[in-house]
Amino acid sequence: MVYSVVTAKLLTLACLTGFIGDAILQYSSKFMGGVTGWGLKEYFRQHGVGESLFIAAGMMTLFYVIVLVIFDLPPKWYFLAIFGVVIDLIFRLAMVFPSLAGYYAYFNYFWSAFWMVIPMLIPLALMRGYDMLYNKI
Repeated sequence: MVYSVVTAKLLTLACLTGFIGDAILQYSSKFMGGVTGWGLKEYFRQHGVGESLFIAAGMMTLFYVIVLVIFDLPPKWYFLAIFGVVIDLIFRLAMVFPSLAGYYAYFNYFWSAFWMVIPMLIPLALMRGYDMLYNKI
């Protein structure tokens, strides 16, 4: 199995998406999302600023490794979206992070899956957008 430059770029972008996305979410959950910050305040309180940044970066990288390396699927938006929905369902039902109980109570199945699919698609969108901008596709 040969890993391409595309895979390396996507893994890097997934890591950065998790890190930067978590930072934005930490900041915005303090001012929006009501008293509970979309149910995330407990998660951020328990894990802290730095730890949660690296958890998000690591998880996004791991999710892309699973899709691209372990399952050996091509980087297509529909594979990533389906994987995001499945991962969200597993995290919800297995309660992988008990500190996210408030988040899953705040959002129903559709919206929590939706908010998992978005970060799964961002790295691919960034890479494709860059390629289109510089005519590399």
